[in-house]
Amino acid sequence: MGSTPLSSARRDVYAIDGAAAALLLLGLALGRRDAKDGNSIPLPARMLSSALVLAAALRLWRGEKRPARRDEARLIAAGMGGGLAGDLIMAQVIPLPQHVLFGMLAFGAGHGLYIRALLRRMRAEARASAREPWLALGGAWLVALAGWRLLVRNPTVGPALNYGALAYALLLSSMAGLAGARGARDRRGAPAALGGALFLISDMILASRLFRGTDFPQIGDAIWLTYIAGQALIVEGMGLEE
Repeated sequence: MGSTPLSSARRDVYAIDGAAAALLLLGLALGRRDAKDGNSIPLPARMLSSALVLAAALRLWRGEKRPARRDEARLIAAGMGGGLAGDLIMAQVIPLPQHVLFGMLAFGAGHGLYIRALLRRMRAEARASAREPWLALGGAWLVALAGWRLLVRNPTVGPALNYGALAYALLLSSMAGLAGARGARDRRGAPAALGGALFLISDMILASRLFRGTDFPQIGDAIWLTYIAGQALIVEGMGLEE
């Protein structure tokens, strides 16, 4: 039996995943919890784990030989590039005024690219009805609107950030909804669907913390671990599908 086109890339991605997981576990075990941001995992370890997920996405793009899938892999890698940029902005490693707003813009660009890749995959499979994406999006938008209204919206913050957060939540939920719809009818899409759900959970916790002051022990670690696991599942779930 011959090897698949991605067999070498698969081994490399598993090695990259293992390195990222080991880095985060060491951060949890050896890091000292910062009372200000609720993180035990040090900032350099968090940023490096995000860079490793991007490295996995780039490896999958480089290793993909199927023309249609290669274009999707390019979109996924570019989307994760937006995610890493957003991480650096939100952590203020890249210092910008209104870093929350600029971070949302970077993440939003990444989600737009993920959505394009998902729609291409769904069209290529030609198993979805014309209504299916719209039904998935409608349900996801309702979840995002409810989450924003109950957990995020804060009139004292100002309209630009409040409605920026709503627009971002709708975009993120669009990606999560499409991934969920695809995963519900094809188990090969389940990892990316789980990744979208974890990303949405992470973002709702983060937004509630930023806008409402929500806090609990290790909140920063909870936000980061659900986020980075979500990113990895989206990137590798799409990229490693046979």
